[in-house]
Amino acid sequence: MEPGCGSPSVLPHWPQPKRQPALWPTLAALALLSSVAEASLGPAPRIPAPRLGPAPAPAPPTGHPPGGRAARTCGGRARRPPPHPPRPAPQPRARTAGARGCRLRSQLVPVRALGLGHSSDELVRFRFCSGSCRRARSPHDLSLASLLGAGALRPPPGSRPVSQPCCRPTRYEAVSFMDVNSTWRTVDRLSATACGCLG
Repeated sequence: MEPGCGSPSVLPHWPQPKRQPALWPTLAALALLSSVAEASLGPAPRIPAPRLGPAPAPAPPTGHPPGGRAARTCGGRARRPPPHPPRPAPQPRARTAGARGCRLRSQLVPVRALGLGHSSDELVRFRFCSGSCRRARSPHDLSLASLLGAGALRPPPGSRPVSQPCCRPTRYEAVSFMDVNSTWRTVDRLSATACGCLG
């Protein structure tokens, strides 16, 4: 029977193609993952070309905007700079007496030079008062100086009144030392510890 005349034709038997795994969906998924990874890592850093000239001024710290204003964050809220610690109040300066003012002074002196009859080769710190008390003069002292200068007062012979206070110790302390016989000696009220204008 010839083909095309109403009789069933016999087709040659072709082998069925084997099913291949779906490559296109896999490739599309890989491309998508690659673009997601690129976006999360950001663009590759570019190395800037070296610039000639002076170095640029450093940028202000991010936590402290210039002028102390509040910096805006991504959420829109204002972020205030941290408060500065309170400055301590300035301490009043103590008035120190000058070299001419009445004040306490000290010096190392030999015990034999004290004039108290002790035989010792040691040195002791002797504190004493010296300086001027002109600023501490009272109205009496000022009037006395004026009267003496004008010759209106006649002091007794051999004595002259003092028209200003004297710089004298107001407190004392004891001083101890060892004499030549290896015996400890203590002299009370030998060294001054405070001074004042007296008289």
